[in-house]
Amino acid sequence: MLSIIISSYQKHYFDQLTENIRETIGEDFRYEIIQIWNPNVMSITEAYNSGAEKSTFENLLFLHEDIIFYTRNWGNKLLHHLQKESTGIVGVAGSSYVPFAPSSWTVAEKYNSVYILQGNKENTEFFHINSTEENRTEVFAVDGVFMAIKKDNYDKFRFDENLKGFHGYDLDFSLRVARKIQNFVINDILIKHFSGGNPDKKWLDANISIRKKLGSDFKHKIDPDVEKEVFQGFLYNYFRYYQVNRKNILFTLQFYPKKLNFRDHLEILKKYYQYIRYSGNINKRTEN
Repeated sequence: MLSIIISSYQKHYFDQLTENIRETIGEDFRYEIIQIWNPNVMSITEAYNSGAEKSTFENLLFLHEDIIFYTRNWGNKLLHHLQKESTGIVGVAGSSYVPFAPSSWTVAEKYNSVYILQGNKENTEFFHINSTEENRTEVFAVDGVFMAIKKDNYDKFRFDENLKGFHGYDLDFSLRVARKIQNFVINDILIKHFSGGNPDKKWLDANISIRKKLGSDFKHKIDPDVEKEVFQGFLYNYFRYYQVNRKNILFTLQFYPKKLNFRDHLEILKKYYQYIRYSGNINKRTEN
């Protein structure tokens, strides 16, 4: 019924998760776990595609290994969602807004839908994030911690192995699926995640590559406040890693948001002025 594919490099997490799945997925539920041992020997897109090729069931679940399930009998709940007509990816976190500037799946609180227990690697604390209002919330982007899809739909899209490393694979995959089929965040399967993201330069470069590749036209009304906020966040992240010079300023302008009012334009221009004014100090930092 369900092939669970895990790109794995931490044995203690993997062993804990496999035991947890056995205890929670549901009695007599048919499943397989496909571990792709991947201590940084291949990209996660390669690992996931390799795992999908080895799968034998008609439903796939791509899963991080640093989680545990809290919901009992979640296997049948997941199949119930996947079997509904015109369902693309089913996840536990995602967003219904795609901004003009590069961004991860998480955009703004009012567009994010999340149902998860977020913890830390030490497992010393966690908190329940529940911003879902429905059992199935329509989204475009889906977080990679939990991504389920029917195998025949996966075959139409697959993970893009041109994306190297471990960033952006979920955003790229879910947005491409969203062009054709509706993705959903659900709130009847609860997992606990032991770690957050790592927004480094590779993360930024992956998000830039995806936005250039896929654009931002995803059939939603433009929200000027979100566009301004995301663009300013993009500038901040970009000039953490790239020097402030004419070439790089022109590069960022290709992602300049649309439909802003005069005050918003003025605020962004002031940001550029500040970057240019303090470019000496900023560029010394990026050289290190």
